[in-house]
Amino acid sequence: MNRKQRRAAQSNLQDAARRQRQAVAREPENAQAHNELACMLLQQGKPDQAAAHFERALTLMPELFEQYPALVATLINVNPAARAGLARAANAAQGGLSPNEILDPSELATLSRDPLLRCMLECAPVRDLNLERYLASVRRSLAGLLAGLTSHPLAPASGGGKGVEALPDVRENDALLALCCALARQCFINEYVFAATAEEIERAAALRDKVADALEVGRPAPLQVAILATYFPLSDLAGAERLLGGTWPACLQAVLTQQLLEPREEKEDRDKIPRLTKIEDRVSRLVGQQYEENPYPRWVVIPSNRGPTSVEQYLRAQFSAASFASAAPERQTDILIAGCGTGQQSIMTARRFAAANVLAVDLSRNSLCYARRMSRLLDVHNIQYAQADVLELASIGRPFDMIEASGVLHHLADPTEGWRVLASLLRPGGFMHVGLYSKAARREIEAARAYVAERGFGTSAQDIRRCRQEILSTPMKSVAQFADFFTVSECRDLLFHVQEHTLSIPQIGSFLREHNFTFIGFELPPQTAAGYRYRFPEDRSMTNLNSWNVFEAENPRTFAGMYQFWIQKN
Repeated sequence: MNRKQRRAAQSNLQDAARRQRQAVAREPENAQAHNELACMLLQQGKPDQAAAHFERALTLMPELFEQYPALVATLINVNPAARAGLARAANAAQGGLSPNEILDPSELATLSRDPLLRCMLECAPVRDLNLERYLASVRRSLAGLLAGLTSHPLAPASGGGKGVEALPDVRENDALLALCCALARQCFINEYVFAATAEEIERAAALRDKVADALEVGRPAPLQVAILATYFPLSDLAGAERLLGGTWPACLQAVLTQQLLEPREEKEDRDKIPRLTKIEDRVSRLVGQQYEENPYPRWVVIPSNRGPTSVEQYLRAQFSAASFASAAPERQTDILIAGCGTGQQSIMTARRFAAANVLAVDLSRNSLCYARRMSRLLDVHNIQYAQADVLELASIGRPFDMIEASGVLHHLADPTEGWRVLASLLRPGGFMHVGLYSKAARREIEAARAYVAERGFGTSAQDIRRCRQEILSTPMKSVAQFADFFTVSECRDLLFHVQEHTLSIPQIGSFLREHNFTFIGFELPPQTAAGYRYRFPEDRSMTNLNSWNVFEAENPRTFAGMYQFWIQKN
């Protein structure tokens, strides 16, 4: 391309960007418009502006968090400091650098100005190992900065070597405080899963004492509170309630809300949750105790609401080639969420089927308290939450038009017994959404679970953190491909669960035949569906379980998450 062609291309890009800005002005809530403008700004060499619009698109369309590798790729495209830092983190993982060499402190200034990075930290667990390692180094540097052990990241080059005491304005630097607060929110979301040295923990403990002492006579500096919150939940702080008085910067107030006010609200809910059934089964009690200690999953945002629909309309949109009977009762649709956990799935279901009555049950009151709070926050009011054991649900004498049981049956002593109970509650013509672990896809997990048991790791947060780091230096490090590896509660669910079964497609088929169910289809990413259609073009409805069994044998990681599928009771 010659100079004239380059100028013409640049002019065209400027014109396109101008038109796209106008489109954003007309539709400021249009995520796609923001995303397209961000891409144009990136092409124009304006990464800071691009980051702001990528952040807005992500806020408007939280389902983008489900494509986390693409999100990380976007981050490193708009943020050169992050790109360099993640490259060093990868080098460190291979033994080329020490953990202390991952971060160049001068990068803190660039990181602190990035709205996309802050959004990623505040809204979802980090699910990328190199980004996790880099952020652990950022945290270490920020703590060192506060202690006067790290050079001021915003100081001119000639001022190198001066610490925080020589440059006290760092305590009041708004951008740096915002980064600290975003990191504190991330650490709370992931339950402080990041690796930390003994020296770091000792320094953080000393800071905790210092902040507690300051609260006795006045109030600590905002940066002190923010950095402390990256190592410990503020509820661990003596006199933490005193932090709720007075006015704080908005970013720190968000940390206080997350770490103090919201847990208090959940605690106040415990006695308001009814118990629908007895909970006497030994395994059910063990599973319930695990989720009392580690409510699962820890989440902040859910996919945007695409508007209400009916169950049948939803399924026909998802499985256009599948054959199933219409079920359109004149009465209001009754839906059961069996094993709702912290409410992520139940809230999405209640928003999707807004005209339905939803009953969401779980063994864990702490999980249900989280779910109730998030339901109120998202203004979802068609859900009733209750404590119950799936094995005892027949005792409530209530039929349902749809039942969701994703990720619960394989944690029972006998998955098929629980499945039979749920089948008995489903009205004829009713639909069921089931999620079960695949034996073929969980072989790596089973090996890692055996390793955990052999090494004698406990289920404390400290043991889980230590186990994660140890596994990453073994051939089993591939378990880090699973999203559940990246928070304490999810890692416990992944590698330390008190009860877990895996199943196969023939076992699923056998149950469906025995209980007179029609298989509607698996929920699949587009690339998996395309691969199956190429392999078995004759199965247009994609419902032949024998063919799926062959496909999984040829592609064992097909159902790495779970078998997620829909069925209808005949």
